[in-house]
Amino acid sequence: LQAIQGALSQLAVTPVTRLAGKRLEAEDFDKLMIGDTPRDLLLWLGDLEGTRGQWDEARWSAFCNRCREEYGLDPEADGELVGGERLGLREGPWAGVWERFAEAPGSYTGIPALLRRAKPKELFVDRDAWPDEAEAMEEALRQALVAVGAMSPAEGRHRLEALEVEHGVRRSWVWSKLGMCPLAGAIEHLAVLAKRTVTTLGGDTAEAMAKLYAEGGYVADDAALRVLACARSAEDVAAVRAAVRCVYLPWLEDTARQFQACLAAKALPTVERQESVEVADGECVLFADGLRFDIGQRLAAMAGTRQLEASAGWRWAALPTVTATAKPAASPVAGAVHGGNLDADFGPEVADTGEKLNPDRFRRLLSAAGFQVLGPAEAGDPRAKNARAWTEYGEFDKLGHDLQAKLASRIEDQLELLLERVQTLLDAGWKRVRVVTDHGWLLVPGGMQKVQLPKYLAESRWSRCASIKDSSHVEVPVAGWSWNPQERFAYAPGAHCFVGGQEYAHGGASLQECLVPVLTFVTTGAPAGVVVTVCEVQWFGLRCRVSVEPATDGLLVDLRTKPNVAGSSITDPKPLDAAGKTALLVEDDSLEGTTVSLVVVDASDRVICKKATTIGGDK
Repeated sequence: LQAIQGALSQLAVTPVTRLAGKRLEAEDFDKLMIGDTPRDLLLWLGDLEGTRGQWDEARWSAFCNRCREEYGLDPEADGELVGGERLGLREGPWAGVWERFAEAPGSYTGIPALLRRAKPKELFVDRDAWPDEAEAMEEALRQALVAVGAMSPAEGRHRLEALEVEHGVRRSWVWSKLGMCPLAGAIEHLAVLAKRTVTTLGGDTAEAMAKLYAEGGYVADDAALRVLACARSAEDVAAVRAAVRCVYLPWLEDTARQFQACLAAKALPTVERQESVEVADGECVLFADGLRFDIGQRLAAMAGTRQLEASAGWRWAALPTVTATAKPAASPVAGAVHGGNLDADFGPEVADTGEKLNPDRFRRLLSAAGFQVLGPAEAGDPRAKNARAWTEYGEFDKLGHDLQAKLASRIEDQLELLLERVQTLLDAGWKRVRVVTDHGWLLVPGGMQKVQLPKYLAESRWSRCASIKDSSHVEVPVAGWSWNPQERFAYAPGAHCFVGGQEYAHGGASLQECLVPVLTFVTTGAPAGVVVTVCEVQWFGLRCRVSVEPATDGLLVDLRTKPNVAGSSITDPKPLDAAGKTALLVEDDSLEGTTVSLVVVDASDRVICKKATTIGGDK
């Protein structure tokens, strides 16, 4: 009686078309009792006791009947091991059950353990269905990567490309979705790294090297970071570190020395000779400390997911590549700062007063220049007269110093947060958000090689740069301070470091430290949540004047015979002015008296609102 009552209660919510006019047969009863057989079968296989305990006798009986009829499995007589073996073999109707599992493997947490127990002893072809096979291949790859660390760079590159061919297929396995094949993900980026580091980045001038780097050379650095981000366990970290050092460190060292040779022949431009940061009205400058060029390109590539458009350029960081020197040089108040004597912290001075530039004085210079100085959660007032703003966001440099090579695993999260900040500023009404930074950095898993610089020769000694005493002669490269080239500082040669044990460092002279991105973001659509209304349509012959409220930047007005079809436009779309007004002209006078749609669309052609109107006006 309880079973019948349960079935009837389910029948009450069953779509009428399913059983209308049909006698309730045993098979229909089973369908009512069990519903989704593949899902329930997976739940039962993954957790026998838990699943069975939630079902009453009627549902269990119906489940067993369906399993026998559709899958040839008797849950009571055969048990879960037979079911697990058939699931892994994926023959006949079991292929559909496997597909259901592969769609959302995280929903059936007990299945991997069952498949380990149920795998048949005899040989078989398909390895991808069995988690222990995936784990065995992952261990083989781990050992292979460790072995790459002992190879020459050329041998290592060849081996990494072969390993990608062998293991790359595992990225499509269900076990990859469950995070069981991280090295299969890493080998994809290692293969890219191998190809990108075959030859040292060329160019006989810094500008020539910068051009090659910006056009694709940076991909080597990006690939190295992506490899490191794949590793989580200590064993995986050790394996990818060995492989990365084999092929990446020699390329990084040679490229840095080539760049430093170019600087010895011709120095980078001083701050005075750099193009100043000009900020237009309606623009907000977002400063992100340590936004290296390669991750800046990642940020630009992510813009499309938020209906943003990004344009990318580059500039030279000030030397030495530390925040005290390079941040004010990347700001719109660089002209109010100058370099005196180079001291231990590499900071310039306020030009008018000679006071040492510090955060408070920097903010005062920005305010005096007419900038709204915004906190990390503030949006400011983009509609104020001559509105311009400066804000700071992002922790790439801080995390690098704190986490060293582990920074790689935090980059994606930081980029998402930075892009969210850009989106917030644009949604608040800023026309453009320009992202600038101070310097890049080097990241070498396992640490950079230390080079000696005796303390008695330096006023201060940082990871990659040092302020040297006036009478000191040092055996490492020296360069002019970008704020005052008469003042000299020392920097570590190649990809070396003055401080031992550093995986993350900056302050020196390499493309990764000196070439920094400049990114400009604009919205490609109406700001999120904005609703506009066509408040006035006036016809003067075939000229239509339109007024939209509220006035919103980035919108276009069009006349169409079909509102959602851009190809049905009968006039040239026009942008709204600052007051939310525009005028449209219909050139074909034969259309007078035709009813059309006046539409307001964003830059991606999404219709924001529409209004019917008659060409020439109602008569």
